[in-house]
Amino acid sequence: MSYDPNYTRIGFPRPTPAIGRLMAINIAVFVLNLVLGGRLSGGMGSGPWFGVSRELLFEGYGLGLLRLLTYQFTHSFADPMHLIWNLLGLWFFGRIAEERLGRLGTYKLYLTGGLAGALFHIGMYALLRGVDVPVVGASGACYALFLYAVCVAPRTEVILFFFPVQLLFLGVLFLGLALYSLVLELTHGMSGGVSDSAHLGGALLGLCAWKLDWFRNQKPWQEEPGLLDGVRAKWQQKRADAEARDAAALQAEMDRILAKVHAEGLTSLTQEERAVLDRASKRAKARGDR
Repeated sequence: MSYDPNYTRIGFPRPTPAIGRLMAINIAVFVLNLVLGGRLSGGMGSGPWFGVSRELLFEGYGLGLLRLLTYQFTHSFADPMHLIWNLLGLWFFGRIAEERLGRLGTYKLYLTGGLAGALFHIGMYALLRGVDVPVVGASGACYALFLYAVCVAPRTEVILFFFPVQLLFLGVLFLGLALYSLVLELTHGMSGGVSDSAHLGGALLGLCAWKLDWFRNQKPWQEEPGLLDGVRAKWQQKRADAEARDAAALQAEMDRILAKVHAEGLTSLTQEERAVLDRASKRAKARGDR
């Protein structure tokens, strides 16, 4: 499926490879967090194991920096709608991004968008409010993919409240709401429980990625090797080589047996040699059936 940058309409597309894997990781981490009673996102009286904040970054002799990665796949098990909305965003808008970026470029945009979202969140709370608030969720990464999709195909239509609207309108609406909520939080301390600074940080990264043509792969994702394609190809080649060696050995033994039959007759064959002939016959028949 290709996208006309001027006009097309999104239906219910099948997730592209990178987007499908990112969705699967988010779901798996959500289930793990549920099993652990919310400890990954912050629960059971403990801080978030996978969440990120200024203070948490410096825990564990530098290992806290891994939270810049882990927070991007972690959602509170008490708020499944947060996960669902992010998965929907990945499903619909991530495909447009992957069509242009390829698999590797999509991973890069997701991760750097999440990184930008975390840094914006930490910086905003530290510099403007003087507090340190942990954050979890894929929203920063999703906003990077979303805004990238808006820039790539601004006239693409989606259905919003039963009416078709263009991505450009949706992008202006979501970013406007995020900016409005952030201003309310900074000026009046009114927070909706989401990190609008992370949303805006991811969106800015998505805009820069499109404007500066970052992460783009000229090869369509359909022709791009996947993460396991190289391993699978080597295994298939190794298997094919082994089959070729077996076939060559069997053919050599067959040549010897046929020469013996020609010289001494069929009655001269041993039981093992007859078994070789039977195996070769079955192998030839199996190949003929295929």
